[in-house]
Amino acid sequence: MTRRLREPPARPFSRKEVDLESTPPVEQARRILIVDDDTSRRELFARVLRSEGYEIDTLADGTDLLTRVRDNPPDLVLLDVMLPTVSGFELCGDLRMMDDARLMPIILLTAAFPDEQSVVRGLLSGADDYIVTPSRLDELRARVRVQLRNRRDRERLQWARRQGATLRSAAFSDALTGLANRRAADRTLDEALQNQERVLAVSIDIDHFKSINDGFGHAMGDRVLAEVAKAIASRTRAADLAARYGGEEFLVVARGASLEVATRIGERYCDAVRAMKAIDAGPCRVTISVGIAGTEGLGPTSRPALLARADSALYQAKSAGRDRVVVDEHPVGSPTPEAGRRDRGRP
Repeated sequence: MTRRLREPPARPFSRKEVDLESTPPVEQARRILIVDDDTSRRELFARVLRSEGYEIDTLADGTDLLTRVRDNPPDLVLLDVMLPTVSGFELCGDLRMMDDARLMPIILLTAAFPDEQSVVRGLLSGADDYIVTPSRLDELRARVRVQLRNRRDRERLQWARRQGATLRSAAFSDALTGLANRRAADRTLDEALQNQERVLAVSIDIDHFKSINDGFGHAMGDRVLAEVAKAIASRTRAADLAARYGGEEFLVVARGASLEVATRIGERYCDAVRAMKAIDAGPCRVTISVGIAGTEGLGPTSRPALLARADSALYQAKSAGRDRVVVDEHPVGSPTPEAGRRDRGRP
């Protein structure tokens, strides 16, 4: 049997993940660090590049290079191959091990045309380019400009990827509670059923939620929803998905769980909500009702059929006095409960 990778995240969503950066990185004055023990060459390069509008820092050797980059990362490093204490090849390799230098172009400086072995060594150590010094200043300007343009393009690509990941996360998250939303829950449940996994649909509803909204206001209702969501998330395994399914209703998709543990799972959620701290100026006690249905012993089934059974169990929990768990235990081949209550509200 072919199994597909799970796409929806199985963890609670963070609101920080849905904060979109409205604009791509803004182009700004770039800062270049020149590391060269030759004073006249270092000053020449600094003068030429300042005339191009770059901010310039300099070092006479590589002793403090890693500390300088860590404390104040430059946008590009011009690094002499032959330094008095440590070679530019080694420093280049060390820089590439730093998170702060992942996007930073490194151009190696050499006083003579390098042989093939030196070029290979430099490129394998992490260098982006070579410059033969000191006479080809126009080439210096061009190579620096190209490497900074490449950096800008990489920065914008990273921004675009973050935006894409953020939008995907937002499409499957609930802004109020930070949990997954109905779309993510449906997709996760469909995937589990398609793969013929054993799965439990745990339907959770806040008791007397309308009276909370009517008696304390919708702002307090939102706070209760958020706190209940937090309690549910705290009792949900990493492999499972907790979602706000609509209004005051939540759904947990418990993958691989059997009916034997269904009641314990439901009671875990009830206990977590009962243990919630009192909300200032809000209801002194909040409870939930839980209805659970599973695929175990049913053979192939559909999402609507499974949710209808969980919904029927939840309705029974409400009718029996609320603040309790009811597990659907219909025998194989029994009629599927009529769907529809899910969108009509709770008694």
